[in-house]
Amino acid sequence: MIFTPALFYVTAAILGLLFGSFASLAAYRWPRGEPVVTGRSRCPHCGQELGVADLVPVLSYIRARGKCRYCAAPVSPRYPLIEIATAILFVLALAAAGPGLPAIVLGLLAVGLVIITAIDLEHQVIPDQASLALGALGVAYHALLDNRMDGWISAGAGALAGFTIAWALRIVFQRLKGREALGFGDVKFFAVAGLWTGISGLADFMMISGLAGILFAVGWRWRGGDAVFPFGPALAVGLYAVVLLAASGAPQPLSLLMMR
Repeated sequence: MIFTPALFYVTAAILGLLFGSFASLAAYRWPRGEPVVTGRSRCPHCGQELGVADLVPVLSYIRARGKCRYCAAPVSPRYPLIEIATAILFVLALAAAGPGLPAIVLGLLAVGLVIITAIDLEHQVIPDQASLALGALGVAYHALLDNRMDGWISAGAGALAGFTIAWALRIVFQRLKGREALGFGDVKFFAVAGLWTGISGLADFMMISGLAGILFAVGWRWRGGDAVFPFGPALAVGLYAVVLLAASGAPQPLSLLMMR
């Protein structure tokens, strides 16, 4: 079979849907202490084990009209939304890096970021295990793309700077506002982001995350969210945007601003 560009993108989208299904399952089970890899999927309302026909990404939800086929309880739209979002991120990874191992690693990064986003939106926490996994994935990504000493130095400096800046912001906001503006999970994520972006991309990550955070905060309040705003989704957007731009060879936002 000859793989044309269109076939590559279709394959990426299908894989994204499948991995998105896993991401939605992991985001539901992980905070509840349930096994992520083992165990059959069940309806959270009636406990009925789900068959293969119930687990086809997006299509099962449409076919059942957003309800459980066994008890007719409504199924949250988060499941197809997570699957579609992951498929889009997989396609973006392929467009940025081209076919090959870097695109695969970027796809796995997308899965981790989607899981973190879904968990943070529901539980206002970023699991340490998820951050550690993304950190290990970042090391693998650097090994694949740029296994030079200056690249590793930049990654290490980025991780240290990210942690230090986030920790400083956490302390400053606590003293000025009397409450946490950044959770400790966010601080750890800054370190992971710095590892991925390197010291040169950290400022771009912070800028994009800040802008995304403002937009998410407006939407969060508009939907009646409480005063505790999960910053993880904005951090995920910032990290993935910077990594995709770097993989595609496009200039980073701050570079464009400085050129004007």
